Amino acid sequence: MAADTLYLTVGATRGLAEIGRAVEKADRKEPIEVRLSENATFVDENEIVVMVFSRQQALACRRTVPAGTLKLRELGLWMESAERAIHELSSASSTDAPQLTANEVALLDEAGLTEGIRTRPGAFERSRIDFDLLLQRESWTLERAAKALGVSPARLRQRLSPSKRTLYGIKDGRAWRIPKFQFVGGKQVRGLGKVLPHVRPDAHPLSVRAWFMAPHQDLVVGNDERPVPPIEWLSSGRPVEAVAALAEEI
Repeated sequence: MAADTLYLTVGATRGLAEIGRAVEKADRKEPIEVRLSENATFVDENEIVVMVFSRQQALACRRTVPAGTLKLRELGLWMESAERAIHELSSASSTDAPQLTANEVALLDEAGLTEGIRTRPGAFERSRIDFDLLLQRESWTLERAAKALGVSPARLRQRLSPSKRTLYGIKDGRAWRIPKFQFVGGKQVRGLGKVLPHVRPDAHPLSVRAWFMAPHQDLVVGNDERPVPPIEWLSSGRPVEAVAALAEEI
């Protein structure tokens, strides 16, 4: 990948090192908020600069986003997308990202997210799109999920607790989003509550959804030993323990 090279001054390097030390002291699973002084602003209100650092090198890019001052939630989406894109690029072959489907374009246009998005987005943009659609279109609010399950929102919050998680949710700012893939016929998939404690708390939401929805080579049914997704395996009443043992690989 062609890129211009920028050599940082000693002062700039020290500033980045200070950020690195602050991140190291904080919870590594959560981003930390960084405030810039007013005279240090170097992007417009509808722009962001994304930087990814390894030990002695980094890549940076400038991106235009939908008009309006960005909120922390939007910045969080970009952070999640960077994490997912790095994972995909390090584990997958170097191929072009798939084109956006007509349905995806329509949904993004409705949400005001198509500005600056190419028809064939790169891995970083593809990840951001997928994650945003997961939150906004493929998940319920906590209240909607509670109504479907016939319990109170307070009860669902207990089930989302990392110490005894029996329901999968994604924190969106202060609110919870509950992905729909774990429900069939308005009810939670049988046995899923016994599988979720085996999923790493820091597993990326897109990886979690993909794992549960994609055929798994170790979950086979029928005389032809057809691989089925974990969600289908559980829904059909097959042994929960088989899925729980595999969930640690996410």
